[in-house]
Amino acid sequence: FRSTDKRGGANGCRIRLEPQRSWAVNEPEQLSVVLEKLEGVQRSFNEAGGATISLADLIVLAGSAAVEQAAKEAGIELTVPFHPGRTDATQEQTDVESFGVLEPRADGFRNYLRPGVKLQPEALLVDRAYMFGLTAPEMTVLVGGLRVLGNNFGDVPHGVLTNRPAVLTNDFFANLLAPGTHWKASESEENIYEIRNAATGDVIAREKFVRDFVAAWTKVMELDRFDLAT
Repeated sequence: FRSTDKRGGANGCRIRLEPQRSWAVNEPEQLSVVLEKLEGVQRSFNEAGGATISLADLIVLAGSAAVEQAAKEAGIELTVPFHPGRTDATQEQTDVESFGVLEPRADGFRNYLRPGVKLQPEALLVDRAYMFGLTAPEMTVLVGGLRVLGNNFGDVPHGVLTNRPAVLTNDFFANLLAPGTHWKASESEENIYEIRNAATGDVIAREKFVRDFVAAWTKVMELDRFDLAT
């Protein structure tokens, strides 16, 4: 999603259409498997009679359910807000060339940097956060949360900073800011730093972190929901 021209977002479910389906950042092979599973769930639900659900709504709902489960694994039970109403666009309604300009060259929230990009990754992360309309605290909590959830492009371990991946903890910040932490620039990879010690996040601070993460997550999921009251 781009706040500058209001393009992109989950509404329309164009991640299943070209060109987004083939973008490297979306990991096409893995995406195809996930879409097939979710389309099966959608068919079963819609054929049961009664209420129906769009694939766009189902993708957001599945992500929200995963966040709830990750929080529960951390000992915090909560409900991630969800507002149905998204629709699914068709390939005929999607101009491939026009949507092509939306392909990201970097996505710091998923630790993705397109090969050959020379700008500093941290500058591109701030730019992406700006496009999402995020504040600095919202950007920070999303980065830390998505890292410990293991949401990195290609499942690389860089920046995960936890011994409990897929559990929504504040371990990322405990390790990043711990007084005894030592960092060293990688001798083999550009833009990579290595950590020497590991720590576990404070339990008291964890609940605030989880609730702040959920608030920022929900904000991003609803960026293109212009039909919702602000």
